[in-house]
Amino acid sequence: MQPVHEWHAAPLPADEAKRLQVLRSLDLLDTAREEVFDRVTRVVAELLQVPIALVSLVDEHRQWFKSRVGLDVCETARDVSFCAHALHSGRLLLVEDTQHDVRFAGNPLVTGAPHIRFYAGVPLRSSHGLVLGTLCAIDTKPRTLSASLQAALCDLAATVEREIVQREAARETRELQEADRRKLRLSESRFHTIFQQTPTGKAIVDLNGRFVEVNPKLCDITGYSADELVTMTFQQITEEADLSVDLQLVAELLDGARKTYTLEKRYRRRDGELVWIELSVALIRDDRGAPLHFVSVMHDITSRKHSEQMLRDYRQELERRVLERTCELTSSRVALQTITDNLPVLIAHVDADLRYRFNNQVYREVFGIEPAALRGKRIRDTIGATAFGRCLPFFRRALAGERVTHEDIVYEGAPGRIWNATYIPEFQRDDVGGFYIMSQDITETKRRENQMRSEVMLDALTGLPNRRALAEQLALCIEAARDDDVPFALFFMDLDGFKSVNDQHGHDAGDALLRQVAARLKKTTRAGDLVCRLAGDEFVLLARGISSTSACSRIAQDICRAIGRPFELGYAEARLGTSVGIAMCAGGFDTSADAILGDADRAMYEAKRRGATGFVSRPCWRTRPRIRPTIAVKFSRCGIEVRCPKIHAAWQHGAGCTSEDGLSHHESPRLTH
Repeated sequence: MQPVHEWHAAPLPADEAKRLQVLRSLDLLDTAREEVFDRVTRVVAELLQVPIALVSLVDEHRQWFKSRVGLDVCETARDVSFCAHALHSGRLLLVEDTQHDVRFAGNPLVTGAPHIRFYAGVPLRSSHGLVLGTLCAIDTKPRTLSASLQAALCDLAATVEREIVQREAARETRELQEADRRKLRLSESRFHTIFQQTPTGKAIVDLNGRFVEVNPKLCDITGYSADELVTMTFQQITEEADLSVDLQLVAELLDGARKTYTLEKRYRRRDGELVWIELSVALIRDDRGAPLHFVSVMHDITSRKHSEQMLRDYRQELERRVLERTCELTSSRVALQTITDNLPVLIAHVDADLRYRFNNQVYREVFGIEPAALRGKRIRDTIGATAFGRCLPFFRRALAGERVTHEDIVYEGAPGRIWNATYIPEFQRDDVGGFYIMSQDITETKRRENQMRSEVMLDALTGLPNRRALAEQLALCIEAARDDDVPFALFFMDLDGFKSVNDQHGHDAGDALLRQVAARLKKTTRAGDLVCRLAGDEFVLLARGISSTSACSRIAQDICRAIGRPFELGYAEARLGTSVGIAMCAGGFDTSADAILGDADRAMYEAKRRGATGFVSRPCWRTRPRIRPTIAVKFSRCGIEVRCPKIHAAWQHGAGCTSEDGLSHHESPRLTH
């Protein structure tokens, strides 16, 4: 039979526009080679013993090869493409001899290089069944293909197709996540609950400084009603002396020079009284980066400011009295000793060589050394090497003529006590001959300050650390991961079913339920881990030293099981679930608090969208930190299923088993982090 010498270009599929849209959205065209595809083409070439194997993607003008074996070119025109014909094939396009097929006999790829005589192509479909390209095998001589080899080629094509579908799913997931974030930002009901019920003043302020919305606590702080405040600007209630600094920081926010700022300033209340606040302000921008409004948080720090002022006044008065007496009684050491011995302060005179020239009797009470025995002795020998090292920079400043104050000193001779010291230069004409030391025991003051700080760092309802405590500890963990190679993991938990319990049984029952959840989380986690209540029914676990997804999985399973047990509400029983998002930070990896909280939050919403109690992990990789693959780990009562786009092909070399309930558990012995 004489071979025919003509060929026909393949017609366009009916769904061509939609097919091209999906193909472009996958970001596969004109990208670098990837091992997950190259591995398949190498197997095809070896299995079928063909010189050419391709993963081909067909766009409107060409067929482009994502992976190729045996060809130097990376694309050919679509009108001569065999794969364009495969777009219309149901399962496998098989051409055993192109010279005897009217569609291809005259094709330039048959009559010329690479002289195709045999072609077998399996369509590669998207999740919606649109054919995007083929996995094909090509030979330069005619041949037949057994049924078993046809099936093997189709199986390998299914592997490539699964990779494409997973990328399509990942793209759709990212789009859903973005939509969810927009919904979250616009969720007025949830924001309103947090806004109204927190024990700090909060306000939304427009770009001109006018209060748009205020919470009850801000009304308590300022003495104005909400209706009055929304007719005013923050400039009207800010003490005039503090306004210029505030406005400068606002201008820097609007210019993009900073993202937030914190400021201590004064408000003038409705009754005219001044109140000190710690103000934290953030500028909210829209999706295009244009400023929308400010969110302000105010803490009433009036009592702390009064305490600080009283302490400063006391110190200044004490210093004034001591200096007055010192100047008056310089010629009378006996009189000076009498006065200073009766003050509850360490008082000393030190020369330029940092040797004592005078000490009061308090030194004997604190250090157990007679003041007379200290004269001529070095300061270092009395207070210890560690304290001396911390104080030395302040000593040098005093010897340079500067009056300085140094806090949080711990002397070796007085362990467990905290001291404050003021160093006052002793001027002798134009030189500094030494300095005076006045050191006061501030242990109780520090204890009260730490107690106040601890109260600020705790959630009032559950007793757990709050968002501020989390921010502080998370910053330390990030620094330790970056500088000291100490990994950690962040678990973001959101209760499933809590709202229905709260609506059905009331807020008191909901509060009781949150306290039980907090108790279970503390009991479930390790002693060194930090469990925080972020807001509402959201909790966060910060676990140090966690370096593997398996450890994260175990912790998340324990959390899910603990929350999954029934809760007793006295007269009723409540059942909850929890969705857990996990962000892992490996040792040596540099990240930010916002980034890792965002990762954990997005992972939590991914777990919640899957519809069952479970969790999702997002690890940060030490190597190639710009590539951050997502590992989705979904937990249910039946088992665990792991899915990872970056390592899917490696599963083919792993082991699989089936649990009693029929769910699959996949492990990959080659996978390391």
